[in-house]
Amino acid sequence: MHKAFRASAALAVLLASWTPACGGLSCVDPTGELGSCCSPAQPCGQNLRCFESFPAGLCSLDCSADRRCPAGSSCVTVISRSRGDLGTVCLTDCGSGLPACRAGYACQQTSVASIQVCFPG
Repeated sequence: MHKAFRASAALAVLLASWTPACGGLSCVDPTGELGSCCSPAQPCGQNLRCFESFPAGLCSLDCSADRRCPAGSSCVTVISRSRGDLGTVCLTDCGSGLPACRAGYACQQTSVASIQVCFPG
């Protein structure tokens, strides 16, 4: 299946922190799609990688080289106050008129006013 990709006009940065309780999230109902939870036993599909540094894992893509992400997501550099630089990944867009974030994740503002993404919260 062909997926539409888009390049971010500006690279968004998310400076955030999540509480240790988020680290206790478990992967329930993994879909393998972008934004889904994952683990080595519950891998991602569609050429996505499991970023295990995110609570309950995160199916995503590294967008540091080309800043291209699938439709419905944005390329974001994630800097955690408690865990440091987590890299540049595609995070699911959220906000008015968009699907809700998965359990344990909340819609958070990035450094680009027009971009909100699902992030542990």
